[in-house]
Amino acid sequence: MRIERREGLYDELLRKITLTRSEFDREAIAASVNLALTCDVHQFFLFRRLGEHGLARSSFNLLALLRHAHPEGLQLSEIGALLITSRANITGLVDHLERKGYVKRVVSTHDRRARLAKLTKRGEALIDELMPAHQNRSSAFFSSLSDSEVRQLTKLLKKLRQSPAVRQAEEEPASIFNPTQASGAVKAESGPYAEPSGPL
Repeated sequence: MRIERREGLYDELLRKITLTRSEFDREAIAASVNLALTCDVHQFFLFRRLGEHGLARSSFNLLALLRHAHPEGLQLSEIGALLITSRANITGLVDHLERKGYVKRVVSTHDRRARLAKLTKRGEALIDELMPAHQNRSSAFFSSLSDSEVRQLTKLLKKLRQSPAVRQAEEEPASIFNPTQASGAVKAESGPYAEPSGPL
């Protein structure tokens, strides 16, 4: 019911605010809103059970990165650029996982001045336990689509992320659009995709 109510609300809103726009603009704005709505539903569907383990999306994201992409560890300065979820408060994220015994800080073998976040045995066991169910839920979310539709969707999403407009935005200073400054919120980590601080 919540999803249907939002669908109707935003369909009506889009109809009203795009009356004077070109056809392409109307379709693009509608696609943007629908992408945001779908992302919200997807995140809820995929991560709703992480709280049972004291984790949020960014915690799971980092544990998966450290387990499967960077088992040797990651410098804190590198983590923000690699996370899919919120890039705010990386130090707090690592502190949280360290307190729970899932991550430890170690000295880099290449640069003694650098500190890495590295999985503990307990962290490895947790992500190994959670990953199969996470993958099953990922598959279930797209079960209403055919194999070819899923492949096409992936292709189109990658095309959007690699568009010239996105590339240009990545090069722009964050101050061009920074809602956190306007609201007086705590300053987030820097970067083109930096977000306000949120749950760990």
